Amino acid sequence: MIDVDPVDLSVLIVNYNVGRFVLDAIGSVAAQRFVGPEGRPGRLEMLVIDNASHPADAAILDRLPASVTVIKNSTNLGFAAANNQGIVRAQGRYLCFLNPDTRLREGSLQAMLQYLYEHPGVGMVGPMIWADDEGVLRLPPGDPPSLLFLLSRAMGGVSPRFSLWRQRRWLRSAVRFWRAEAPMDTTMLSGACLMASRHVIEHVGRFDSGFFLYYEDSDLCRRIRGQGYRLVVVPAAQVVHYYNQSAKTDPAGAWCHAMASELRFVRIHYGRTGALIYRIAQDIGRRSGRGRQPVNRPDVIDLGALERPPRLSVPGAVVPERELLWQVGPDSGFAPSAGALRVGNGFDFNRIVWERLMPGRYFARAVDPKTLRPMAYWSWVKR
Repeated sequence: MIDVDPVDLSVLIVNYNVGRFVLDAIGSVAAQRFVGPEGRPGRLEMLVIDNASHPADAAILDRLPASVTVIKNSTNLGFAAANNQGIVRAQGRYLCFLNPDTRLREGSLQAMLQYLYEHPGVGMVGPMIWADDEGVLRLPPGDPPSLLFLLSRAMGGVSPRFSLWRQRRWLRSAVRFWRAEAPMDTTMLSGACLMASRHVIEHVGRFDSGFFLYYEDSDLCRRIRGQGYRLVVVPAAQVVHYYNQSAKTDPAGAWCHAMASELRFVRIHYGRTGALIYRIAQDIGRRSGRGRQPVNRPDVIDLGALERPPRLSVPGAVVPERELLWQVGPDSGFAPSAGALRVGNGFDFNRIVWERLMPGRYFARAVDPKTLRPMAYWSWVKR
């Protein structure tokens, strides 16, 4: 009998109408090299679970290598349930949950696995995440899965002072995250890429399939921390996330799922009282507009409706060598937002990132990363 080494790592990808991205994601996974816990060359398993994509999109998956296990569902089970399907089929001692619209940079799997090998008290790890292949625009850290955070977000427009305090608090944390070079503990990992041992997943429980889309990662992170494990970001692992490509196929539906999942998360972890407080805060926040209309403020440069990416430049004299933080996002409070730390007073918006953005209003600003003082604001509508 020939001894076969056990599968060290199973990478699971759930697809819904973004098959062309899955091909690139799998290609980046297959190119990775890593070692197993015993030091031998690591054995990799790749699984793709298709959640009843349109026939033309599902057919794209037929071009995947034969080494990839493809599960095609006849109905859309939801993101969490499909991942659980993969967990049952997977054989790996470690599991990596990877969004379909991502690409792993070289050495990322090894960096995350090695950290888990060496730190048994860590329940789950994640990488640093970029929005573009050039590594300019960083995506934000995961929002902390707490009622306090959700309430502060909902009430952001009620008081300008409170809104400013919340923005600065978030920004201070984000800058620390974006500058991190060594592994750092966190309260929440981005669901774009998560890695844990099978032991931890089976100990704390798999994804809650009641979350059809969104918050399944927040729920899992909270349960892992609740069992005494740590969550750690490993900056040596880097992933490019082409953000929300599945949601773009049905923006209204994705938004409804997000709101339903958020309320479900609050009910599960904070009970009826917490859900009631959350609903009241949401209602007050909606009436106040959540402070999302800064176009009316005099210092905002309104660029109007744009079909091409803008070039942003801070008005007035700025020392060219000065480092600035450029923030971009759909929220006028920039909490959350993507960020780029760049030297100079100008920023060219990446064309490919621009093309992947959904139509709508966006906001940008330049910030002194040391003092957190905003230098200039912009807003535009992407056609």
